Amino acid sequence: MSRFLAIGLVCAVFVLVPPRAHAWNSIGHMAVAKLAYDRLSDGEKTTLFTLLQSHPHYKQYLAANRPDDVGEVEWAIVRTSVWPDWVRPRGKDDRGPGVVKYHRGEDHYINVPLIDPKDQDVFAGKTLIDPDLPNIISALKQRCNELRTKTADPADKAVAICWIFHLIGDIHQPLHNVAYFSDTKEYRRGDQGGNLFGVRAGGRKTKLHMYWDDLLGIDSDYADDSGPHQVEIYLEAMKVAANLRTLQLADADKMKLNQNTTFDSWSQEGFELAKRVAYQKTDGRGILEGVLVPFKGPIPDSAPDVGDQYNKTARAIAETRVVMAGQRLADRIKLLVSK
Repeated sequence: MSRFLAIGLVCAVFVLVPPRAHAWNSIGHMAVAKLAYDRLSDGEKTTLFTLLQSHPHYKQYLAANRPDDVGEVEWAIVRTSVWPDWVRPRGKDDRGPGVVKYHRGEDHYINVPLIDPKDQDVFAGKTLIDPDLPNIISALKQRCNELRTKTADPADKAVAICWIFHLIGDIHQPLHNVAYFSDTKEYRRGDQGGNLFGVRAGGRKTKLHMYWDDLLGIDSDYADDSGPHQVEIYLEAMKVAANLRTLQLADADKMKLNQNTTFDSWSQEGFELAKRVAYQKTDGRGILEGVLVPFKGPIPDSAPDVGDQYNKTARAIAETRVVMAGQRLADRIKLLVSK
């Protein structure tokens, strides 16, 4: 994490504790999980499945609503990837404290400062994030240690599996590795990973963060736990995974898979993509235009459209990141469950 802080900055601290959006939606997360699942051996799948049966929400969530034509092992393992979003508080929530107590909002992201180039001097010498706050990198390290520790309780290992499946998906979404700062009233304390940055895409008004979450498919209601909806998004995720299974990575991305093997390096990749693509105008001339999205407020009609070329570029990057996430997740699981 110190490597990231070298981007910036050392003085007054502006701590960001935002109610962040998800990285990829349920469809994207399950596509990552399916791509990883298909790379595991039968023995590795059995090990994961055995551990998951000790999960506190195995029957209530992981195994629930399974269609007859999907095996329980695959259904449960793939759905681990969305459990950390399922435990988020939802306002008038009737699922009880036994669910939401597992929510760890800060674990889903890291706020690496991306300072608007024109405002570098304004923020020079200032610390914009608290280095002691938990974040996605520290969370991944902790959850991996829990899964690897032989004396850990099986239920704790099962919970750790869910977080590993989810967070490796999260860290490959560029907007989960960044917070944009500019010398404006709106963004002097950052944009919360694109959650306060409103744009339009094809006429649809959306937060920049949510735009990237939805690139592989839109989940109409992540809070819908009904059987029909859960089956619907699962099947959509399987289509996405099938379409991406034959995606040929560029040589540069293959090199990253070989050379970047740490959580820090994966997050650095995401930050660079956010800096180079997610916040950039298509012509590369300045920061993408957006409007402030008030907390829990509507995105105004004045939000600018990102344009067709941005859409094409973002979609291609999202597909590549999901494929890389699936491969890296499988490789990490193989290490963690090996005897």
